Amino acid sequence: MMNAEPPDFLKPGARLDASYRIRRWKGGGAYGDVYECERKGRPYALKLSKHRQSSDDPGKTDQRLLRELVCLVQLDHPNIAKVLGWTRTEAGYGYLVMEYVEGWTLAAWIQEARPTFQQVLHVFARLVDALAYMHRRGVRHRDISLSNVMVRRADGEPVIIDLGAGEYSGAHELTDAPLPPGTNRYRSPEAARFYKEHENDRSARYDFPAEDDFYSLAVCLYDALTDAEPARRAGARKAPRLNVNSPTLAPPPARKVNPRVPEALSAWVERWLVRDVEPRRPALAAMAGALEELGRQGGAEWRATVQPPPEAGTTAPERPQARARRRVLAWAVAAAVLVVAAAVAWPRVAPSPEAPPSRAAPKPSTDPRAKAPDTPPSPPVPSVGAVPSPSQLPPAEKESLPVSAPMKPPPSPAAAKKPKKAAPAFSPKSLTQGAVAGVCAAALGCPASQVTPTREACPPDAVEAMEYRGLPDGKSLRLNVDVSQPDAVESSDECRARDRWQKGVGCFALVGDGKIVSVVTHGWRGLPEGTRLYGQLWTSGDTVVGRYTRAVVPSEVEYSRYEDAPGGRDFRDFPVCISLSLNGGVKKFPGSEPGAAIVDAKAPARFVYGQWP
Repeated sequence: MMNAEPPDFLKPGARLDASYRIRRWKGGGAYGDVYECERKGRPYALKLSKHRQSSDDPGKTDQRLLRELVCLVQLDHPNIAKVLGWTRTEAGYGYLVMEYVEGWTLAAWIQEARPTFQQVLHVFARLVDALAYMHRRGVRHRDISLSNVMVRRADGEPVIIDLGAGEYSGAHELTDAPLPPGTNRYRSPEAARFYKEHENDRSARYDFPAEDDFYSLAVCLYDALTDAEPARRAGARKAPRLNVNSPTLAPPPARKVNPRVPEALSAWVERWLVRDVEPRRPALAAMAGALEELGRQGGAEWRATVQPPPEAGTTAPERPQARARRRVLAWAVAAAVLVVAAAVAWPRVAPSPEAPPSRAAPKPSTDPRAKAPDTPPSPPVPSVGAVPSPSQLPPAEKESLPVSAPMKPPPSPAAAKKPKKAAPAFSPKSLTQGAVAGVCAAALGCPASQVTPTREACPPDAVEAMEYRGLPDGKSLRLNVDVSQPDAVESSDECRARDRWQKGVGCFALVGDGKIVSVVTHGWRGLPEGTRLYGQLWTSGDTVVGRYTRAVVPSEVEYSRYEDAPGGRDFRDFPVCISLSLNGGVKKFPGSEPGAAIVDAKAPARFVYGQWP
């Protein structure tokens, strides 16, 4: 039997069963505490169960943890956190070992990353898909909130976490109150009314329907569109949060609160939050298709940030990342001054007959925030009445080899007879320019001209070929971006944990403009693993853009023969439209330059049937 009370706090450095070393406490709720820990150099999330003070049955502590485990082992979805194990300490405390999601809570991402409407729509479309999958498996989350979704730093993908309040079909009842555990702000109007009617009846139990999870997600989306500071505590906020829990009055339309919200998006959110469940139910059922259709809009108002830029003269609280960048900038400036001073006193020497050593690529940061334009509204968008077809979007990234400079030939005898005045190998001007470039990389503030391909539709022959092979619109696949470099021997997560940058052995890569050949590592029946994708990269903008237009399945790869392929095409070589990212651009790490961008070596991509992103 496990102890009724787990330890109040596990300090950094403490070990559980000599296997997991605690790094830090990450947060906690009524039923458990979550710690970041490591084992053999790899990060994990560890959830330690604890007894709920209001519960009269200490034995339920163990049962709740086991119920969360049963919920999780039934789920295998890229946007739901994975459980890796369950055990009990020698002292009797049960805990779950989970995949560690490096990133922000959804609330912090909205507040700190300042996403665009397109980015928000992508995140919520993925969450709808994850919830629908969860419900098909007979599991209900019952506590969807801005705190129970993480946005992964590596690829911007959302991940649902914390099923401590979750329930699966046939589970033994553990609730000891009229309502199941949850966050009041995200409860449906029906749940709020049930509680008001039965708050004094401890035997009453609200039958939580799956659609309540979608209602909670709609409240999260409303907050994402209307709240500029969702991660801030009540006492630190500039304005109180809008009331969304009135039993009779829905919150004001999102567009009325934030005029930047596109009208079609505001109208859909309004339908999802109506007080009457009858009209709300079919609207929630159409949420996946509506978000997908809205996400296809390419006008300027959809590419704009949800919240306006900070007003001139206002200063936001400085975050740790900002302080770190400021320190790096200070050191870079100091280094630049020293370099320039050294250049002035540099002795003049004859140039070496050899080429100068190639410049080492700077160490990349893992800050994924990307600038989004603050642009005026654009073309009309689809009406709320049309229920679009559901689909889903994915992400992407890249890599390529640097080219070293050739050796210079030795001087000819004739040239040796005519010595010229020696010139410094590095002039003060060149050293100053190099120092300034370093300062720009450290500060992340030097602008680059935006050079991207034109937005156009996928050609009909590519659409026909992809449809014929059953390649789903908007679905994701994974790529090893540059076949000219060896396969990674380490995963990007391991490299990030060690803060390393290695060319050719995984982690990160240097890519340039022009043609690229990538290989599929996780694909589909019609585009199997090992397929080579031929396309084009553009690196001069704020992000790296990639488009693939041809797929070739290697002869050694097991592949179903398409003998009746339309147009008599080669069944192993066919046109495609595949984007190397969710929204048309992969983030670049500090130190990137036009024509030489540092990116992750492994990348997600997606099929495109309409307009290129």
